[in-house]
Amino acid sequence: MKRKEFFVKINFPDRLKSLESLAYNLWWVYNNNAKDLFKMINPDLWRESDHNPIEVLLSLSELDIKKLEKDQVFLSRLDTVWNEYLEYLKTPKWFETVMNYEKHGGMQVAYFSAEYGLHESIQSYAGGLGILSGDHFKSASDLGIPFVAVGLLYRNGYFHQYLNSDGWQLETYPYNEFYKMPVTEAYIGDDPVVIEIPTYNGVIKAKVWLIHLGYSRLVMLDTDLDDNSPENRVITGKLYDGDSEMRIKQEIVLGIGGVRALKKLGIEATVFHINEGHPAFALLERVKDYMTDNNLNLSEAINMVKHSTLFTTHTPVPAGFDVFDNNTIYKHLSPIYGHTPLSVDEILKIGKVNPYNHNEIFSMAVCATKLSVFRNGVSKLHGKVSRQIFNNLWPEVGESFVPVGHVTNGIHLQTWLADEIKVLFNRYLGEDWYLRPYQRSVWDNVEDIPDLELYEAKNILRTRLVEFIRKRTIESIRKRGGSYSEIVKSNEILHPGVLTIGFARRFATYKRGYLLFTDEDRLSRILNNPKMPVQIIIAGKAHPKDSEGKDIIKKIHHIARKPEFRDKIVFVEDYDIQVAKYLVRGVDVWLNNPRRPMEASGTSGMKAAVNGALNFSILDGWWVEGYKGDNGWSIGAGEEYSDPKYQDFVEGQELYDKLENEIVPLFYSKDRSGLPRGWIHMVKRSIFVGCSEFSTNRMVMDYHEKYYVTLHEMCNELVDNNFSSLKEYMNFYGEIFNKWQKIRFIKSEVSSDKFYLGSNAKFTAEVYVDDLTPDYINVCVISDTNCPKLDFEEPRFIILDLVEQKDNVATFSKTIKLTCSGKIRFAFAIFPKHKYIFNEFENNLVVWEK
Repeated sequence: MKRKEFFVKINFPDRLKSLESLAYNLWWVYNNNAKDLFKMINPDLWRESDHNPIEVLLSLSELDIKKLEKDQVFLSRLDTVWNEYLEYLKTPKWFETVMNYEKHGGMQVAYFSAEYGLHESIQSYAGGLGILSGDHFKSASDLGIPFVAVGLLYRNGYFHQYLNSDGWQLETYPYNEFYKMPVTEAYIGDDPVVIEIPTYNGVIKAKVWLIHLGYSRLVMLDTDLDDNSPENRVITGKLYDGDSEMRIKQEIVLGIGGVRALKKLGIEATVFHINEGHPAFALLERVKDYMTDNNLNLSEAINMVKHSTLFTTHTPVPAGFDVFDNNTIYKHLSPIYGHTPLSVDEILKIGKVNPYNHNEIFSMAVCATKLSVFRNGVSKLHGKVSRQIFNNLWPEVGESFVPVGHVTNGIHLQTWLADEIKVLFNRYLGEDWYLRPYQRSVWDNVEDIPDLELYEAKNILRTRLVEFIRKRTIESIRKRGGSYSEIVKSNEILHPGVLTIGFARRFATYKRGYLLFTDEDRLSRILNNPKMPVQIIIAGKAHPKDSEGKDIIKKIHHIARKPEFRDKIVFVEDYDIQVAKYLVRGVDVWLNNPRRPMEASGTSGMKAAVNGALNFSILDGWWVEGYKGDNGWSIGAGEEYSDPKYQDFVEGQELYDKLENEIVPLFYSKDRSGLPRGWIHMVKRSIFVGCSEFSTNRMVMDYHEKYYVTLHEMCNELVDNNFSSLKEYMNFYGEIFNKWQKIRFIKSEVSSDKFYLGSNAKFTAEVYVDDLTPDYINVCVISDTNCPKLDFEEPRFIILDLVEQKDNVATFSKTIKLTCSGKIRFAFAIFPKHKYIFNEFENNLVVWEK
């Protein structure tokens, strides 16, 4: 039987058309007045639909619409919200006020990610990577950066979690009805936009959908079409589920399909930002396009792609990258590129550290690294870890010189801040604080917030959290058929006046969700202290195939059911954006205890910090930069262990010690007015540091200033005049590469009358340059001061000046002032010199003095 369907739309009267426009622009997700407007229409459905305005509007009958059209109170609020929305669009943004429009007016950033966490009603995310992508998307709009994101529109998305009576995690998958989501079909004229990708078993067709948020657009691809085979329809079904065959299909649609969608929509990006390795095939598609559309050779096309691409990695271990064997690559990419100038053999070389090793497998991260000129980790420590991971791509380079930088992650403040905290900001920081969250001076007045008002706000948020957890727990009990007595007892779990610790994250083993429970007797004494009680709320999902992670959840579930913990420890099922908002806003302490350095960044602690919670964490990820000594606590001092069991023991004991002797007593230490002044001081410091340093506005500005501007300028310059600058650069590189082995140091020296602070030191080097012009090279002194290790930690590059050239020998020299005392380690090195080389080590061409 062939089923058919059609969709009945609502033709809103003119007076209510703005209501529909608001629902389809995700600006509303962080505007309280807009959310209250939709809630006003049908409060029960608003709650039941996970705050979905599209579902609320679709529920309206003709009579309901006529009532709204005559409801003057509602219409007045609608006008207010609509004017706020127009004001958001009209207000000059950061990009407009700081950028040179003649030079950067044509900038277009294309951002690729496998998931986006935008709102609880849009199931297109699994965890932190998606939340980060969603917050990046929002801040790009707030800053006015020309930005288009690309992703997949999942029919089932990520799973919903529930625990059976034994505490074992089980999964169900939603069925996302796209007509109930704030997505619209993309059209060119009267025709829906559909892209095609040839495969070994027929053509994959993907429909293009759009999500709008302020100035930004999200292009999403959907393969659940009648024209596709059943096997291909489910490609955009579940997120991160299935074997490598399904994973490569998803990444082909995301990367290759994403580039084809942008091309079909007429979006010409000058900057490509690849978020993690999943979308790396997008870069191969761009290489092919430059070869076929612009008649570039392979080397030229690769360099064109490189010089307009940024690759961001979020992975702390090589095993976390997606890899595919040679046969899989041939099977899936041959139908796509078999009749193009880009051969699959060349593609395989791009995805390998050693391009001529037939036994090496294809790595998406290696592919993205080789096809980008800028790469970054997502915290300062993760930048260092990433340099270790990718060091094998630069074998002649020490770890500290590997060309991978870092931009520390952030959060979208307006999404994650509680209303009670926003009210305090409006009152004491000025009502325009959210327009300039990237200016540190905006946050200077956090200290002026009265202690009593901040304390009361936190009490309200904790009370709301407890109420939410009780309701959520009762719903879980009913779903699994629990008893009436369980439901009654659930109304008594937790207490709104008790110090509350939150622990919520993916239950991967390295995150050590079990660490807090390694000594149950001691934990019981801490939680059941009659004068200073403590309670714990835990949430998080294990991957469906991660039995070890599921086992940790099960053990915690059993511990929480013991009499001494029954009312003090709660595991909240189905951790999602909505649960996260209640948790980060309501807890007093945010606990995080991964194995260092396995936490690339982590953003949940940032969300807790800006809402006045104090982080208690291993010095890993963002907390290495965020911990100031008076805004939370550390576990350890940044040690890394070779013995995991010993590490668990040491850090577990410190966790208990600091809880028992520092954290809990400080929370309950109150003055005569009943206020814990010491605790409140730390809360204010937590808010100040979190808001001033860890917003996605600051993060996106960092990306823009460090990478986007340069990539945009390079892209335009290299394309101009029929790629004349690109071809000049390729000629330069060819000459350098052919003559590089002949370049060498003849001698070098450093001299000074006296090596005293404030005196001068002269560095001189004689270099054999063969017949290469000295303008093609930089002779540098790389120095570091008081570095305890043999390697350079914070190297300074001093470029020497050309003094003279005689025949094939050039002399370079530079005099500098000695501005610091102590040990100075230095080395002489020679690098290629060109305006399109932004990192000295990028091309693996370096001559060290021997």
